[in-house]
Amino acid sequence: MVLLSPDAVQSMWVRRETAYALSGPRYENKIAPLQYRDCDLGRLAWLKLYRMTDFRGDFGVAMRELSRVWGLGLRC
Repeated sequence: MVLLSPDAVQSMWVRRETAYALSGPRYENKIAPLQYRDCDLGRLAWLKLYRMTDFRGDFGVAMRELSRVWGLGLRC
């Protein structure tokens, strides 16, 4: 999961860790960007290629969406 906030998108460490996760097959198709606060993705704009889960509103709705992204049958 990549928790997205204004601080996260500016963080060198977040950029490095996401680049590392994408560099090998172990994490292929397992990146889950979570929109926690409004922010401009800037250098992390490539995350738009993944199914974004919006946690800025209703938590239950967001959890159901995340469970669909992961292929789980979560009921909240």
